[in-house]
Amino acid sequence: MALPWLLWMWLLLTGTQGVEDGDMRLANGDTAYEGRVEIFYRGQWGTVCDNLWDLMDARVVCRALGFENATKALGRAAFGPGTGPVMLDEVQCTGTEPSLADCASLGWLKSNCGHERDAGVVCSNVTRGIYTLDLSSELAVALEHIFDSQRGCDLSIRVKVKEEEDLGLCAHTLILSTNPEAQALWKEPDSTVTMELDAECVPVVRDFIRLPGAVTCQRGCEGKPPRAPGTAPGRHGHHVG
Repeated sequence: MALPWLLWMWLLLTGTQGVEDGDMRLANGDTAYEGRVEIFYRGQWGTVCDNLWDLMDARVVCRALGFENATKALGRAAFGPGTGPVMLDEVQCTGTEPSLADCASLGWLKSNCGHERDAGVVCSNVTRGIYTLDLSSELAVALEHIFDSQRGCDLSIRVKVKEEEDLGLCAHTLILSTNPEAQALWKEPDSTVTMELDAECVPVVRDFIRLPGAVTCQRGCEGKPPRAPGTAPGRHGHHVG
């Protein structure tokens, strides 16, 4: 009876030669890209419980096996129940670890799971593309709508014009911050800024605040120096656009 036992031990040893603790493989999948997750520890292969199993954990497995990505993290023995011990339970990876053995878990061989809870993965060599959403053409309209709503204002602007009644405007630092020429108006939220302008600039000052940089004034619009703290000059020495 000793011969069959020795033969079994020889087959076991040769089947695990060169395998190290923490090495992983996929079993029972229809393709090489998928299968039940099995991990090696102390001379034998075992499975992983699906408690807390997610794509971050699956990504670690797939990348360790040479794939680019993981597309599915499956539980409930999706690829059939395995054999041997359940090696790991409550695995929580960040996605960058070289093996599940390097992820947080309950530790080796600390699980109450049965093989009906074996975890599986589906891997892929297709990486998700990176797309840029360009809203630049819609930004101007969006900013105009913010101003026109007269809601959410965080800045009050008092426009002083010689021999005319002061004009009070509700403004948004978000809009003003898009224009370097309006830097003098970038104040702390809930503050009041005073602009002193010549009469020629009054027709365009609202549009300047509504959409900075779109409309400016050329003739006689050099702002007067500030007369008190929190006062900003109107610096609009350009043409009407």
